Amino acid sequence: MPIEEVKNSLQDNGIYNFIPLNNQSGVIYTPEDYDEKKLNNIDVIDWWEESTSTSTLINITDNLKEGVDILTASGISAFNNPYVNLTGEGILVAIIDSGIDYLHPDFIKEDGTSKIVSIWNQESDKSKPPNGMIFGSEYSNEEINEAIKNNNGDLCIDEIGTGTIAAGIIASGGKIKESYKGIAPKAELIVVKLKQYENTYRKDRINYKNSDFFAAISYVISVSKKLNKPLIINFSVGATSASLYNLSTLNTFTELSQSGTVIVSGAGNEGNTDIHYSGQFSKGTTFDKGVYKDVILQEGDDTNIDITINFLGADKVKVAIISPSGEISQLSEYVPDNYKINGSFNLENTDYSIEYILPWLLSGGTVIKIKLRDIKPGIWTIRIIPEYIINGNYNLYIPNRNIISPTTRFLDGDSSYTITALGLLRYVITVGTYNEKTNSMWLGSSKGPHGENQIKPDIVASGVNVISAFPNNTYNTGTGSGISSSIVCGILALIMEYILKQTHLPRYSLYNEPLKTYLMIGATQNSLYNYPNISQGYGLLNYQNTLIKIAKNID
Repeated sequence: MPIEEVKNSLQDNGIYNFIPLNNQSGVIYTPEDYDEKKLNNIDVIDWWEESTSTSTLINITDNLKEGVDILTASGISAFNNPYVNLTGEGILVAIIDSGIDYLHPDFIKEDGTSKIVSIWNQESDKSKPPNGMIFGSEYSNEEINEAIKNNNGDLCIDEIGTGTIAAGIIASGGKIKESYKGIAPKAELIVVKLKQYENTYRKDRINYKNSDFFAAISYVISVSKKLNKPLIINFSVGATSASLYNLSTLNTFTELSQSGTVIVSGAGNEGNTDIHYSGQFSKGTTFDKGVYKDVILQEGDDTNIDITINFLGADKVKVAIISPSGEISQLSEYVPDNYKINGSFNLENTDYSIEYILPWLLSGGTVIKIKLRDIKPGIWTIRIIPEYIINGNYNLYIPNRNIISPTTRFLDGDSSYTITALGLLRYVITVGTYNEKTNSMWLGSSKGPHGENQIKPDIVASGVNVISAFPNNTYNTGTGSGISSSIVCGILALIMEYILKQTHLPRYSLYNEPLKTYLMIGATQNSLYNYPNISQGYGLLNYQNTLIKIAKNID
């Protein structure tokens, strides 16, 4: 359907803020008091889902003394072939995070111009938004260069630093300190500073929204098309963990399945955070009085909390919430049409909603979404009562640790099934975090599997106390799977440059799948473990061995 027809239909229903992402999907922004039930009756909408929170996969650690330089962490410094001179030239890498300090010398080329081809600052209103977008300001390479000449840092300010760290790992020139050079210093950057949201779950915590993130993906794809250059998209921001994610809005971007566009995602930082609980009912279980499972959630000092229950199959259950004072919510159960119940706990003065979805479009299974608003500290209980069980496996999740209270947790948390949702998609290269100083996995690295024991992550890479560029012409250290994904993005920029230089190599080698395969077969495997596994995937990133595998394949 033509975009104008979609816009007209939305406007007829009181929706005036719409961003088309592609020919199949888009993002709408509605007022807070908009009746979401109206969305079910708009002809141009086949399916919709409320935007969810995402957060950074990089923890800033302020630990330069114990830090590891980028080239050592990535394995580049150990590469001993003097005839291979790769710099990432001709490759675009998208940084979708907290922005960038574009005045940092490490992002300025020898001729004084920027390595950044464009910036979309979603929080700015000083200039026009990109074509098709409805907010923020876009700045071209020429405008960035002019700002550099005038020492004007107002186009995009990275107050947090995670975006600058990710960009530095990939493309830093090491101008201030040569030993802090990035992996692909001649790669070019497309930067999106995501719109920030505060106090979603806990006061003074910043998160992002996946609606803005998807809009950012649409933008960086459009820029790469204009420049006609290969694109690597770095997911250094992650959604809430999940156990099953067969489909996504990402699947509607046809460019992501074409040669020349690659997605790399951090696996997540939830391996030791107790944000996940798993359980199982016996197959064939039906409702019987007294048969239920109580899942205990300890609530710290959040103002709000979201709980998602994923079932690996189309199981039917009933769900209720019990407050710390013993008050019980309405019982949510399956009905043919997805529905939401709303209520309040009078003693805690906490509002709740329970939305029951079967089948959930993105997995085909049962999903139950619980929202608690103005939640109070204490022990909350999610009661799950089996009604008709086909598979029996279920997983409960709360938001990422870094945007909720440190004391909010499931009392019997499980570190498996904690990969960030978009990292579960098959064509995404998903990267866990390895601690090279201890030669072991970083404790916080999220683990698989995915669905019915499918392997994720795909590989692991260093990601503990890695030194990179930081705002205000400084350097800092970062830890987490967003660091690991950035390292893999830098390595892929070199590999893609190498492949493009081999004129006899078929262009299909720039698809996600072959590139992921090269990384997996080139990975280092420890003889103590069986591979692939749910912690390390196919092993530890090995740049030299991967390049050798590619070279042998093209002989």
